[in-house]
Amino acid sequence: MSMLNNIKGELQHIIEALHAVTNVDITIVDESLERVVGTGRHSEAIGRQAPSNSAFHKCINTGEQYFIENPRLHCICGDCESKDDCSELVEICLPISYEGDIIGVLGLCAFDEKSRDNLLNNRDGYERLEDQLKGIINTMLKEKDYGKQLEYRSNELETLINSITEGILIIDEAMRVASVNAYLSERMDLEQGRKYLIREILPESVLDKLSSKGFSGELGPVNIRGEEYIIQSNPIISDGGRGGYVLVLSDFGKMKQSVLKSRKGNEIVTFEDILGESEAIKTARRQAIQVAGSDASVLIFGETGTGKEIFARAIHFAGNRSEQTFQPVNCGAIPENLMESEFFGYEKGSFTGASSSGKLGIFEVAKDGTLFLDEIGELPLGMQVKLLRALEQKEIIRVGGHMGIKVNPRIISATHKDLAKMTRDGYFREDLFYRLNIVPLFIPPLRDRGYDVLILARDFLEHFSRLYQKPIYGFTPGAERLLLKYSFPGNIRELKNLIEYCVIFSNESRVNEEYLSRKMTASQNVDTRMLSELTKAYERDLIQSRLQVTGDSVEAKKELAKQLGISIATLYRKLEQ
Repeated sequence: MSMLNNIKGELQHIIEALHAVTNVDITIVDESLERVVGTGRHSEAIGRQAPSNSAFHKCINTGEQYFIENPRLHCICGDCESKDDCSELVEICLPISYEGDIIGVLGLCAFDEKSRDNLLNNRDGYERLEDQLKGIINTMLKEKDYGKQLEYRSNELETLINSITEGILIIDEAMRVASVNAYLSERMDLEQGRKYLIREILPESVLDKLSSKGFSGELGPVNIRGEEYIIQSNPIISDGGRGGYVLVLSDFGKMKQSVLKSRKGNEIVTFEDILGESEAIKTARRQAIQVAGSDASVLIFGETGTGKEIFARAIHFAGNRSEQTFQPVNCGAIPENLMESEFFGYEKGSFTGASSSGKLGIFEVAKDGTLFLDEIGELPLGMQVKLLRALEQKEIIRVGGHMGIKVNPRIISATHKDLAKMTRDGYFREDLFYRLNIVPLFIPPLRDRGYDVLILARDFLEHFSRLYQKPIYGFTPGAERLLLKYSFPGNIRELKNLIEYCVIFSNESRVNEEYLSRKMTASQNVDTRMLSELTKAYERDLIQSRLQVTGDSVEAKKELAKQLGISIATLYRKLEQ
């Protein structure tokens, strides 16, 4: 029997504690590749051999650490006998040594996206486990006295949890705090050595929500002592029963700042980025600047391609929520049956195919920031009711959940449709229209902006010339006249695409009218309708052709609705449209 098998009980206890903290599956194999202990999927393979020529095998032979992304495609795993059946997304192999000899390997494995992100984001911390693990195992092998082993194990486990830069609370079944790591003690100014009850650290409202979840799963964001946290709770299973819980408290503010930092470089838009000197665009820009400093809802009107999202971003980044999230969502791009879960999120297991950990909706993501609802006119009436309720009550409930979650995003909406007419015709709720339309903002089409066409074209030309590394410095007089004459049905988006096309194909120092006219002629022959408009046109043609066959009676319409797999009410609504 290998040395690691002699202490497999203690090793199992350690990796279960690590698993509860990290939510990553863990296994240990000995020098003969036998799996000694394991959690999650690995627990089913205890006692079996790890694959020959695997990363585990090579780690034992070389004594080196391995951090492997996409194991099935990695060169280290190229000749592994189980490569084709591997379902791991990320794997870390840490050698276990004793008195100079490699006696086994500890493997941390991610089988899902959440565990994968955990390993990738905390790579350095996990790779530092090797020395700490070596000390733990050396201690257990040298000390046969169980009391000393228990003391050493506790000390080493404390070292492990203190090395993690997230809050760790370990509580027993009587709700007493058994351990709290240094990170959380410092954040919450807790006294060293004092024995706390969990209710002295977490508010009663948070404990009630954790209790309703059976202290299992994710909760948050919740406010604790003036800071926001996401709490992941995991039960500690001992002798077939629960022996307490491990709570991992992640700083929600830091999470948001991390997301903002990674996205801001591409996201930040100022009013200086909105180019143009026409009176129409200056009026729109001036109105947007005036409203940016308030939290009033803004409804942006404008044709497709006029830059409505650019205005929305500029308003956000000029306002008092600029350090918070700007969350855009295209209401016309979300399937109707997924809208509620996308807007409000869902609890784990709330429907078939739901993530095992649940999901935050866009309202939670942007709870203190700005929510940009593009193509708001595409929102179905049923969802309009739920959106209005969320805006008025400043509270949402996840799909499958029961607890209200407070949210207060600033709402900026946009549409290319006549919402006032849709309201009169019954396709858009009047109360929601007035709730969104506190400050209307009209973005002029490009054809009404005169010389702005050339200002924008020159800016795009400079950008794409630099991007494609081509020495193009301007337009010929004929090209400029053609740009001013063209009506641009696709507005700024069409102009941008047009200039990129010209830069790609032009071999001269100035863009001439040949390339412009070639692209303009081709564009005039392309159907520029959006997907939602094409879909509605197809539905209209299909329903009308079927009605010519089935007839126009009530019974015929019921039969047609049945054939199409929709309700009779939905059929009548589509006929009205």
